[in-house]
Amino acid sequence: MRISTNMQFDSGVASMNRQLSTLVHLQQQIASGRRILTPADDPVAAARVLEVQQAADVMAQFRVNHDNARSTLELEETQLDSASELLIRAKELAITASNGTLTFAQRQAAATELRARYNQLMGIANSADGTGQFMFAGYQSASPPFSRTIDDLITNGGDVNYAGDDGQRRLQVSATRYIEVADPGTGVFMGIDDGTGGSQSIFKTIADLVGAIEDPGNTGAAFSADVAAALGNINRGLDDVLRVRAAIGSRLNEIDSLSTTADDMAVQYEQALSTLRDLDYAKATSDLERTLAGLEAAQKSFAQTSQLSLFNYL
Repeated sequence: MRISTNMQFDSGVASMNRQLSTLVHLQQQIASGRRILTPADDPVAAARVLEVQQAADVMAQFRVNHDNARSTLELEETQLDSASELLIRAKELAITASNGTLTFAQRQAAATELRARYNQLMGIANSADGTGQFMFAGYQSASPPFSRTIDDLITNGGDVNYAGDDGQRRLQVSATRYIEVADPGTGVFMGIDDGTGGSQSIFKTIADLVGAIEDPGNTGAAFSADVAAALGNINRGLDDVLRVRAAIGSRLNEIDSLSTTADDMAVQYEQALSTLRDLDYAKATSDLERTLAGLEAAQKSFAQTSQLSLFNYL
């Protein structure tokens, strides 16, 4: 085959360009620490990297949800712990007020504190989480769920107004698990059996107790019966709060377990990604040196052959 000078020149340039392209690619790999810079470097591994990265991103979102769920539930648990202490104190005040040796004026001290406890409990029931959503409003979490003052209940009767619903807001914490991060106020503060097949709130219980204490004509057996009924209702209200707190504890334990699993999976995903895409620096350095040597040899060969001419032999 006849080799022209142009063919010889083009062949030499192409050889150097291939060597130079390989050299640049190796330098980019070493600079980035990645073996796969484009899918063309390893199509199979690149596809697998995409799958693993997507799974890792989903797990990362679950881990964020774990933190958010834990934070919300811990805040709810703190509020219900305060409610528990408040109801225990209400029981003590009811027992104190039932002491038959107290004068009517002395009974009023218990009523005054019970009024304060009512307002504190209303504040707890209308508390919001870190995002501004009212914890005990169900799905209607944009507005405070409970209203009506203790004086309104004592004077006009009835029960508190509840503007929420029975919904339980949830967060997805795994591929198959949604966990409740709030409890509706109906199940926490309004589940006391009223003796007629219905239910009443703990707020009405406290208001009825204060009304009985502050009624100067309410004495003797009638007063004792009112206090006994209030004590029974406070105990049932406290049971409701403790039941919800136990459920929260169970959810927090589940989140901790899921978080541990998610942390382990995150490590496994990172190891898999490292195996698929991270560069073997020793091999890359060796390849770089070999490519440099090849490029230098190609350059020298091109320089020598490009000077050849038939006239050199004439």
